[in-house]
Amino acid sequence: MSELLPATLCCHTLVIDSEARTQSYCLLLLGHVDVDRDELHDQAVKYDIDTLVEDPLTYLDTSGEQRTSRLPEWKDFQELAEDYRVTA
Repeated sequence: MSELLPATLCCHTLVIDSEARTQSYCLLLLGHVDVDRDELHDQAVKYDIDTLVEDPLTYLDTSGEQRTSRLPEWKDFQELAEDYRVTA
């Protein structure tokens, strides 16, 4: 059995549901683990969700300064991370 990579998990999750809550969970994952961004981009292109993946990465890179309406305010994301005991 092969290992499920965070990039794959994030993309599969967003293919199933790309609503705000799901994007927040992907943010937690992407912010917490060391994700191979090239792999993440390749997976996102494969599933035609590259924008859905690039937006959260930009959001994390800018500490929430650049966000879409589907992504939480930075303060709210930090609270969610704290609730799940995730360092993001």
